[in-house]
Amino acid sequence: MKAPPERASVAEEDAPLRTFSCFIIDDRYAVPTLSFLLVGDEALARELALRRLMESPHHRGIEVLEGGERVFMRTRAEAAERADAAA
Repeated sequence: MKAPPERASVAEEDAPLRTFSCFIIDDRYAVPTLSFLLVGDEALARELALRRLMESPHHRGIEVLEGGERVFMRTRAEAAERADAAA
């Protein structure tokens, strides 16, 4: 019997989770889609938001807020430009 895979650590065990609101602008809908990210830090929230942005060609932009304050915003075109520049 195989051992279960190790669980990916989202945050340090003692660190409190932070809640980020994530609004995805999708060209199929008239209003943004709301989801929540429960992570240990803002850097991980940004990374997960970028992954969600690139999950579908219909996703045109993403905005991440914490406590009602915008902490991150990116359009699909901006994300693609940055990826091209990094390559």
